[in-house]
Amino acid sequence: MSRKEMQIGVFGGTFDPIHRGHLDAARAACDFLNLDRLIWVPNRQSPLRLGEDRTPGSHRLAMVECAIAGDERFEVSDLEVNREGPSYLIDTLEALKKQHPKAEWHFLMGMDSLDTFDRWVRVEDIVKMVKVWVMPRPGGEAQRVVTHLEERAPHLAKEVHLLEGPQLDISATEIRKRIEKGQPITDLVPSEVSEYISEHNLYN
Repeated sequence: MSRKEMQIGVFGGTFDPIHRGHLDAARAACDFLNLDRLIWVPNRQSPLRLGEDRTPGSHRLAMVECAIAGDERFEVSDLEVNREGPSYLIDTLEALKKQHPKAEWHFLMGMDSLDTFDRWVRVEDIVKMVKVWVMPRPGGEAQRVVTHLEERAPHLAKEVHLLEGPQLDISATEIRKRIEKGQPITDLVPSEVSEYISEHNLYN
């Protein structure tokens, strides 16, 4: 089957820090969805998590840049980290779609984001603009979270699709805890990211 439109994915998150689980899932999504490009979008501040401490966006952006170098399908956007105030996906999608108005768009998110999906700003417009894909975590949580969304907003649940492939079985929270304890993280993040964290003394 021939394709007329470029297939572009958007992968949003805090990436605090980006880790091998993110990368494995992103590569699998590119293959599964036959994406031409995947745009990583570190957010500045989730509007549903105001007040939470986050590593400055400049560092999180730089770590993503380090991690994705070498894969020609990947690029990183600074739209959200450079935008003042909370990060709203709808604003980002509208800006990105102006750059490629004829492309077909896909949005990738983690399972934890699905718990609040029905509370996102202009979520009804989001599902009209992009096809939404969720990357499950191990442990059978996917069906529970999807069922809860079906109970709260069945019309939105119909627009959410579970990705096949590697699951996000690494936690950024656990990585930060290991760094605080002086434990190694070389098996959890790319070497370039580990070096960046050490150089800038992050998470200590």
